[in-house]
Amino acid sequence: MAKSKTKKTLRRLKYIEVEGIDKSYLDACLLVNLDLEQLCDAFEDERQLLAKTNLNVLKLKKREVTKQELIREVSPHISSNYSLYNFFANINYKVLQMLEEQFTDLHSLSLEEKADYLYELVQEEEMRYSTYINWLRFHEQLHPRILEVFQQYGEKFEEETGMQLPPSFNVKREEKKEEKEDALYKELTNIIHLLTNVRDQAKRESFKEQYEEKQKEVEQLRKQLSVVTDQLDSKEKQLAKQMKEAAKLTKKLEEEQQKVIQKQKETGQLGQEVGKLRGQVEELTKKNKALQQEVESKSKQMSKLTKEIEERSENRWKLEKAKIQQTYEERVAQLEETIQQLQSQLEKSLQEFEQERTRYENELDILRRKVDIYEQMMNDRQNEKRQESDAAALISQKEEDSKSDEWFDSLFEGLPVSEPEKI
Repeated sequence: MAKSKTKKTLRRLKYIEVEGIDKSYLDACLLVNLDLEQLCDAFEDERQLLAKTNLNVLKLKKREVTKQELIREVSPHISSNYSLYNFFANINYKVLQMLEEQFTDLHSLSLEEKADYLYELVQEEEMRYSTYINWLRFHEQLHPRILEVFQQYGEKFEEETGMQLPPSFNVKREEKKEEKEDALYKELTNIIHLLTNVRDQAKRESFKEQYEEKQKEVEQLRKQLSVVTDQLDSKEKQLAKQMKEAAKLTKKLEEEQQKVIQKQKETGQLGQEVGKLRGQVEELTKKNKALQQEVESKSKQMSKLTKEIEERSENRWKLEKAKIQQTYEERVAQLEETIQQLQSQLEKSLQEFEQERTRYENELDILRRKVDIYEQMMNDRQNEKRQESDAAALISQKEEDSKSDEWFDSLFEGLPVSEPEKI
């Protein structure tokens, strides 16, 4: 806020309340006449007050806050911080003093007449409504007039402060040129923020849910692949077991062949036993071959399924991503077109405002010239009066001198006058 040296020089003003009107609305009128830079500088050191709001020192230092947001957040707490109130009240009090000095006609009017005169200036937009409310607040007998000003200019108050007046105020709401410009500016600001958010959060939030869904699908496919792999492992184990059994049977066959060869001389049934063993060997060989073919088929199916899963997942993800990207680009294009339209409208409004301001400056320059001419005429008139007064005084002095000479002559009339002595 203001430095300690500045505080010592401030006049201590009483905190003034108005019956029927919330203190925060009145205190907001003290703030609304200052710009954002001044307000941020004033509140940067008020940490206790900021702790009661949604603001912080860093936000104010970086100017990451709007004037409306700042006024809306701090106005309810001004009444509990006298030093802050006194600081802003003194600023506005000095402005009001300068205002009264500027309008010299006020000095000859009564208080009620002054109020009417200033309200006419507000209606003619030569004076801000908030300045008029502050002036009324400093005069207790005029407090009933404040509600009428809020009713007439409440909508403008809400736009400039971000605060909402209660329905009991019966605010007159009209659509004005300045309000349209503010609305356009506000909408443009919102769109810019929206574009910024879309740009910053598109990859994090826009695709997050789709990415999670695709991850779930991939996870399910992996589980299916795991089940197929487990089945294949089981078949491979069965095949290994059967191959071991075939090896054992082959070994047994060889042993039996040896026995048959040895017993060939002993028995005539060797051929029959060999035929049976050969039949068993051929049957086991067929089973082994069938199992090998089944394993190869399962391996091919698993490879094909794995490849198909990967391709399907990748293609679906690419299509979804392309679709989302197209929607995002179309939305950005729409927003950019809207921004261009709003910028065009804003530039047109600013141009009209600049023309109006130039006209007012020209009128003011003409008025100043008239004032200079009037002052010159007054000075000339005073000089003429002064010259006439000097001439009258000179004539009067000459008449007195003439009367004195006549009196002196009459006094010495008839007396002998001696001739001057000749040398």
